[in-house]
Amino acid sequence: MEKFDLIDIKDNVIGETDKETSHSNGDLHRVIAIFVFNKKGELYLQEHVKSGGLWDHSVGGHVSKGEDYDTAAKREGFEELNLNYPLNKVSIFYSDETYSGKPIRHMFGIYECFPTKDWQFVPNDEVQNIVPMKLEKIIKMMNFEPTNFTPGFLNTMREYILQKQLPFELKDYTKEHLNYRPH
Repeated sequence: MEKFDLIDIKDNVIGETDKETSHSNGDLHRVIAIFVFNKKGELYLQEHVKSGGLWDHSVGGHVSKGEDYDTAAKREGFEELNLNYPLNKVSIFYSDETYSGKPIRHMFGIYECFPTKDWQFVPNDEVQNIVPMKLEKIIKMMNFEPTNFTPGFLNTMREYILQKQLPFELKDYTKEHLNYRPH
């Protein structure tokens, strides 16, 4: 079973945990998300198979015990989408996803990536499908039907909009949809 650093709210390591334990107990641990954009400025959304097909980050994954955010992002980007391009760190922030019906809390490292036009997605064991969409369309979809997205992606999109000072508004689904239940 893969081990993760158990952290406090200030991102200091205070122990160790694993996915099952941390997602059952609400143990705070580190994850990364990469927003991958094509040359048209469209964001690739992943159809997250393990969640029943919810829309998710282009790339997402846990930071292994003793690993830093940058190393995990490079590893996950390569594993999921065969990315070997520069990653721009956007933010590290606390994400409380307890409204999902589970006590999930993450410290997210968000990155963005702009692969060259010759990059091609190849389905693999981790990712079956990605779909490019304009950010404006994604935000409208999130505002209209937030339960079609993973809770972490909703939170990282809110942070991404804030950090990049984008002209979009994402509803506060955490209060409006307290009974959020993934499909």
